[in-house]
Order: sequence, then C-alpha cells, then structure tokens
Amino acid sequence: MPNYLLAAGLASSGKPPPGLLFALVPLLVLVVALDVYCLVDLARAKSVRYLPKIVWAIVILFVSAPIGALIYLFAGRDRDRERAPGPPHPDSPPPGAPLLQDALPPPGSPPARERPPVVTTSGLTKDYGGAGLFDVDLRVPRGSIYGLVGPNGAGKTTLLSLLSATRRPDRGTVSMGITRNQVAVCPDVPEFDRWLTAAEVVDLARSLVAPGLDGQAVAAALETAGLGDSAGRRVGGFSRGMVQRLGLACALVGAPELLILDEPTSALDPAGRAEMLGLVAAMRGHRTVIFSSHILADVQRIADRVGILRDGRLLYQGATRDLIDTYLEPSWLVRLAGDPAAVAAAMTGQPWATKVERVSADTIRVDATTVEAGERGIPAVLAARGARQVSCEPRAADLESAFLALTGASS
Repeated sequence: MPNYLLAAGLASSGKPPPGLLFALVPLLVLVVALDVYCLVDLARAKSVRYLPKIVWAIVILFVSAPIGALIYLFAGRDRDRERAPGPPHPDSPPPGAPLLQDALPPPGSPPARERPPVVTTSGLTKDYGGAGLFDVDLRVPRGSIYGLVGPNGAGKTTLLSLLSATRRPDRGTVSMGITRNQVAVCPDVPEFDRWLTAAEVVDLARSLVAPGLDGQAVAAALETAGLGDSAGRRVGGFSRGMVQRLGLACALVGAPELLILDEPTSALDPAGRAEMLGLVAAMRGHRTVIFSSHILADVQRIADRVGILRDGRLLYQGATRDLIDTYLEPSWLVRLAGDPAAVAAAMTGQPWATKVERVSADTIRVDATTVEAGERGIPAVLAARGARQVSCEPRAADLESAFLALTGASS
C-alpha cells in the first residue's frame, strides 16, 4: 500500500488496518528471534571483537532493533572460530599428522655428527667497535640440536641474527645447505599486535611464509606450541610465556627445515620450560635446531652439539659429552658397606683410574680418564672384588662445570 494511502487510512479511522497488523507479526517474531540468537551466540562465544561482551549485550538489546543485532553479527562476532576447515591442500600434512614429523631419516642414515652440515660459517665477523663477533667458524649438522651458550654479551644474539640474515657480517661467509625460505626464526622477545587473536597472528605468518598451506597448519602450529585452547584469545591478554609460545607457533607454521630460537625458555616457568624443551627435543632428526640459552642444564638436557661463545669468539664446538670429557676430570664418590681399602687398592691399579683416595671410613673418591671409562670400570672392579656398594655418585660431570673450566682457562 502506498505511504500516502496508509497515512490517509490511519488518519480517517485512527486505527491501523487489520491486514497491516497481521503482516507485522512475522516481522516482529523475526526481529525477536534474531536478538535471542545473537544473545545466545554472545554467551557461548569464547571471544568477540572490539568490545567486551557486556557492551555487545547492551548494543543488541537497546540499539534500535534489529540494527543492534546486525551490528554484532557483522562487527562483533568472531567469525574465525566458526570457520570450517577447507579441503586439504596438496602440500599440507594429512589431518592428524604431527606437525613436527615431516619425514623420518632413512634407515641406516649416519648419526647427526656425520651428516652434511645445514649451516657452515667461515671467519664470520661483526665488529661493533671492539664488541660483537669475531672469526667464528660454525658447523651445524643436519638434524641436530645445536645449543649456543655463553655469558651476557658473548655474541649469541649477534650470531643468530647473522645466520638468519637479519644483520649483515663485516666479513666472512654463511653457507646454507637449504634455501632461505626453509629457515624460521623466533626472537627472544616476540611482539605482536595486541588486538589480534593467536589464530590471526599465526595465520598472518602462514600467509607470508607458506601461502599454499590452509588453516589446518595454523591449528597444528598452535596445538604444538601449547596454545590450542587459546586460539581465539586476544594477544593483549597473554602472559610473556604465552607470547613466547606464540612466537614458536609462528615459526613452526611454515614447516621449516632449520629453526633458530633465541632464548626459547627465558620467559617460561619450570613446567613451561620442561614442555618447551620436550618439544625442541622431539625435532631431533626431523629438523635442525639452533638455540641459545643461558641455562646450561637446559642445553645439556636436549642438545647433542654445543658451541661456547665468549667475548665474541667461539671457544668450543662439538658433542656435549666430548666437552665434559675434555675439560673435566670425571670423579665419583663410591660408598661401600665395610672397609674400602681393598677396593681402593684394586681401583688404583686400573689404567683408566687417574687418582684414588679414601675420603672417609666407608667412602673413596675415584677419578677417571673419561666419563665412559669410569662408568664402565668402577662397576667392573666392584663386581670383581665382591664389594657391597651403598652408593656411587658422580662429581662435577656436567656442562656447567665444563663451561666454567673452559671459560676460566681461557681468561
């Protein structure tokens, strides 16, 4: 009915036509149903955009219907949480496949130390007026976990930035056994836009480094980093440890061959550190990881190769166990039930024992040429003598002691 006829009808009768009221009932029901749907969706949503939930509820209820509900649907509703995964991309892993396992090493493949290097540097130097990095020759075998340790200012971050090409060396070369797009980096303090959700941050990283992958890679990266339940949360509400995990998820989303991590456990509590170290350890043989840390126990726990930096120079690189064997004289305290004199005499005659001395009525100290020699030789002597062992505790056979011995000897 034209507006002027409707107006004339209302003016003449004072009542709306019965047909108009009948036509408006379905419309009113639809508006009420839309408001109810939006309120229920708002209550069930884990996250919404731009405004707190209580403000969106006020908008839905008190802004002219149905405008408030429509504003919420198009502006406030977090559509990413409802996005259904699309069909798998040909290059993406099959559903349920672990993100960190691209392909197992073929049977009979050589150990990590004998594999060709992924990263090699020669005379790598970055001079900041007496500080920086000087003449570093690095060799990182494929599939290894390489830990960089050193005191503050030793050059760890500078070396990692040169390897990741975020800085340029003054001289020297960096050779990669892989292409640059197979390298991912996670800095020690990642920073992200606070208004984005965790899923949006990782999806942005995916679009930049691996646009061929679909949303499953984003979900897998978040799950691997321990943020699967926080995908819809805003980054502004994350703790520093969660931001650290988010940085790792961004690095993993492109399935890199080489992962460079700067202090990956620095912001985590003990439980978080253990989870992060377990995650990194699981990459051995599938990816190559170079990480820096000032926590020597963490390096010893997961790294099969270690490099020690001091004053910008690489003092040592090699197997962690070789470092301990080279710079420490392994020692054990052996406590026996009874007089240990006979056992001490037997130990003294062994070619691997460098020193044997009695330290108490029932305890002797045994120094060996190497950790392996002591671990094999001490039980053999005790068994041959029929001695009753109460305890056998190693002394100073850890990376921290070797690190202090090495850096102290070079001062």
